[in-house]
Amino acid sequence: MLRYAGPFLLLASIPALYYTAGPVASLATIGLLLAALLGAELLSGRGQVLSTGGGPFGHRLLPYAYIPLQLCVTAWAIGEAAHTTAVGIVCLGLSVGVTTGVFGMLAAHEMIHSRNRSERFLGTAMLTGMAYRHFRIAHVQGHHRWAGTERDSATARLGESFYAFLPRTLAGQVREAYAFESKRCRARGRSAIANRVVQDGAVVALLFVAIAVFFGMSGLAFFVVQSAVAILVLEMFNYIAHYGLVRRKTANGRWEPLDDRHSWNSSNVAANLLIFNMGRHAYHHRKPAAPYEGLQFVHAAPELPAGYAAGILLALIPPLWRRVMDPRVRRTEDVRRADSSLLEA
Repeated sequence: MLRYAGPFLLLASIPALYYTAGPVASLATIGLLLAALLGAELLSGRGQVLSTGGGPFGHRLLPYAYIPLQLCVTAWAIGEAAHTTAVGIVCLGLSVGVTTGVFGMLAAHEMIHSRNRSERFLGTAMLTGMAYRHFRIAHVQGHHRWAGTERDSATARLGESFYAFLPRTLAGQVREAYAFESKRCRARGRSAIANRVVQDGAVVALLFVAIAVFFGMSGLAFFVVQSAVAILVLEMFNYIAHYGLVRRKTANGRWEPLDDRHSWNSSNVAANLLIFNMGRHAYHHRKPAAPYEGLQFVHAAPELPAGYAAGILLALIPPLWRRVMDPRVRRTEDVRRADSSLLEA
């Protein structure tokens, strides 16, 4: 179980660096995170995580513990922002936002897929801490149904840059979540007030007002920056996860089932220990409610060339990203076509 403790150490480094060396030093957390993930890709092999022990209950304690700690660090940083400089606000916003977008988001993702109502509430609390509550609806009800199709705003098209993907997915996920909630409310005879997306907007607005009242505009500025950074990091993950991998329509006009070859994976053992096994993305789509420690290595799933961290850095430079990834997408499609031809024969 302790093998998954890396996120806690990186989160703790933010206040430790802030108090020992000043606000700018807190940015070192981002460097430590990238160094850990990229180093793991270089030094560790690929395949299945070794037996981790601790049992399912022990593993469950980690996201249970991480989410309150991340929210506590966010609250601490809001308080610090109220009496620091503009540079301090930006530095704290970047460092806290990255840990929220990576570890906080992954812990929340684990919770929102749970069948346990209390765990889903905990996941929603984490999403509230980054002003992105509607994600739980768009992701579970939209993305997991339509990933790899043109109906999914969170699937990046072949040749689409991250900078073109970002505004499309931000607007699309709100629209998809609202449409799903509107349909649910109509089916149950409920008013528009019961629409969870409307409620989410109200909750976030009240949170903004409360922060401004109790911590001033500096506290609010920090929260806006860290939320924006966290959302940006999350959508970078989304961009990479299914880039260019599309499901074809069958003869009857329906989309083919989502399979292992529609998700980009990273099977590096050590890197996955740092990101709650998020690299086993194909298996997660097989079994969305499976706990992170139970996600399996899938041989048929296409592999990112150097993991998610390197993928995010590449995605920031679209020409380089396309040079590396577009040929891999085409090779993956060629293999799928060859396999389909063999099955038909």
